[in-house]
Amino acid sequence: MSSNPSSYIRKAGFGFILVFLLFLCNGLHNKPLLIEIKQVEIKNLKKTKALETSEKDKKISKVISDSILKQNLKDSIFDVENKKYLFLKPGLTPVDTPDGVERVLLLGDSQLEGLRSPVSAYCAKNGHVLLASAVYYGSSTKQWGSTDTLEHFLKLYKPSVVFFAIGLNELFVLDLDNRVTYINNIIKKFEDYHVRYYWIGPSPWTKDKGIITTMRDAVGECFFASHELDLERASDGRHPSKKASKIWFDKVASSCTKKKILDLSKYVDTLPKIKYDKTIIMNVNDSK
Repeated sequence: MSSNPSSYIRKAGFGFILVFLLFLCNGLHNKPLLIEIKQVEIKNLKKTKALETSEKDKKISKVISDSILKQNLKDSIFDVENKKYLFLKPGLTPVDTPDGVERVLLLGDSQLEGLRSPVSAYCAKNGHVLLASAVYYGSSTKQWGSTDTLEHFLKLYKPSVVFFAIGLNELFVLDLDNRVTYINNIIKKFEDYHVRYYWIGPSPWTKDKGIITTMRDAVGECFFASHELDLERASDGRHPSKKASKIWFDKVASSCTKKKILDLSKYVDTLPKIKYDKTIIMNVNDSK
């Protein structure tokens, strides 16, 4: 039986036409299927993370502010490592140290920004433990000598030695009699807690109005005369530079060793990267 190709083509074409008409009729009686293609927005992950961090910081700040109000404290003390308001954890366990190891605490004003790294390095080099550095921005002998802030740290960490750097915010004060009272109060706290201390006087960028002499006369042998050093200044023109701070504490360490306050006789050549895990930030302005 012979086949006709043109007949098959006509049949196939007619079949396609029927299928087309079938779908057309179905489409007239039903809603069409819509396919919507949307462009997916790709977020900037770094920006998103920054925003999340910012929101987290706001929440932390809110908690701190609420805590200050509840505790009715004059000054805020913030533990950077644990992101917690320090006075809310009076039972915070201090750093444990083996018997015979000196427990060192670094306290003071913004000068600690440059000092804490060399202090940490010298302690590590000479077998001592730096428990913490409490940087009290804007502070003076008034804050340390008329509140319970100093006593709090002495109770909390139980140091055997304290490096106390203060005075940069007092270069122009004139109420020197009041300052003597504050200084004596600070010294008494050290004595009450049986703590050896070395008072690091301010490294001034300009001539003071008498606070340095007042400190030196009141503190005596435990006073380090930083003003006698010619130190390079940082970009702000007031604080010693990072390099100068190392030179500064080299002198402090040598003097401290000679006076048998703390043995820091092993010299530190280079400083490691600054670690903030043992740093406590305080700010006088937080209380206003």
